[in-house]
Amino acid sequence: MTDPLHILMLEDTPTDAELAQHELRKANIEFVPLRVETRDAFIRALEEFRPDLILSDYHLPDFNGMDALEIVRRDHPEIPVVMVTGALSDIEAVELIHAGARDYVLKDRLARLAPAVQRALSAEQGVRARNAAEKAMRENEAKFRALVESSSDCIWEIDEHAVYTYASPQVQAMLGYSVEEILGKTPFDLMPADETEHFRERLDSILQERKPFRLFENTNLHKDGRVVFLETSGTPIFDMQNVFKGYRGIDRDITERKQSEKALRASAEKLEQTLMQTIETIASTVEARDPYTAGHQRRVAALASAIGREMGLSDHDVRGLYLAACIHDLGKIRIPAEILSKPGALNPIEYEMIKTHSQIGYDIIKDTQFPWPIAQMVLQHHERLDGTGYPGNLNGEQLLVEAKILGVADVVEAMSSHRPYRPSLGLDAALQEISDKRGVLYDPVAVDKCIALFRDNLFDFDVKVIK
Repeated sequence: MTDPLHILMLEDTPTDAELAQHELRKANIEFVPLRVETRDAFIRALEEFRPDLILSDYHLPDFNGMDALEIVRRDHPEIPVVMVTGALSDIEAVELIHAGARDYVLKDRLARLAPAVQRALSAEQGVRARNAAEKAMRENEAKFRALVESSSDCIWEIDEHAVYTYASPQVQAMLGYSVEEILGKTPFDLMPADETEHFRERLDSILQERKPFRLFENTNLHKDGRVVFLETSGTPIFDMQNVFKGYRGIDRDITERKQSEKALRASAEKLEQTLMQTIETIASTVEARDPYTAGHQRRVAALASAIGREMGLSDHDVRGLYLAACIHDLGKIRIPAEILSKPGALNPIEYEMIKTHSQIGYDIIKDTQFPWPIAQMVLQHHERLDGTGYPGNLNGEQLLVEAKILGVADVVEAMSSHRPYRPSLGLDAALQEISDKRGVLYDPVAVDKCIALFRDNLFDFDVKVIK
């Protein structure tokens, strides 16, 4: 239930006040009345009684309704006033309404009082609702404005022709232009010449689709000429008739992030270059102990990389394959030099010693943190699809694809080159070997890609990749 109305009655005749109250009760209006007669009592009641409605006589001995209206309008304009008087001229009635009275009722027509009160309260509720809505809107606008102006990002709007119609003050800190300088420009006006065409195509596509977009990176020029990288997101604007009017969005300065990414890439490239040099140094150290096979690891690396690219490996994976191939015989560093360079056939014990080089190489680098499984490639490069390889007798499903490629490249290079215990068997014999054992010992895809590289003159050990 709602609380009863507080009705302040400015009336010097108690019986007239009682008659007015009677009419209101007949209309089932719940209220608490307070009657006052003087100016001081009236002012005090406004503060202490806090009326919802004022019923005021027009003529009082020491006070009148017009003075009461002035006080209410000055101090409490939200309280509706209905004049209740014995006689009133048309001119006086007009003056009262102009002075702020909601309505007036003659005392000999009190049947009109309840409807007049209800209209006054209803009108006041409407006014209060509108005022509350307007206040809320102003507060929301103030909050939004404070949010926009305190944000480090730039809020913007463009019309259907991509012309800026609004930009928040942050644009000056971001790009050096004042808001006034930005309005009327397009995003293209703020970009380097070589970026404009690319961005125009993308923005035209976005404007045609009229869909939201997010995190669109673009390059801009600060007013002082500096390059500024922005990350832009936007959403389309439509009017009440669903007509497209442009875009509203946000720009975030990501220059520092882009510079950090560039520095990180440079650091990564330098680190990878250092890694490559270290790997090649290790490879040279291994080959120095076995002059008869000098260059073997590098040639295997070149062929394995070419096969990997033909098989669709990513550039990242091809780099890892290349590095693994460069040191795939690292374990031979612990094999006696007289065995490595022995001119005749190896006896069973010597051959078993040679077979340990895969495991030895793995043990040397297994704790080194590479971005690729290099240690596993080294370990598996003598494994075969049918499980007859070494050192783990792994089958095809257990092998890394890079190890399968490395195994093919290793066989082809070894058979094509001279060894202390035999002359070169030739490239044709090597390719025939992997072709005959395709799908049994060697990965069929790696075999096919390897044979195609030589058949189509796309690879040569002396010049590496030709195409």
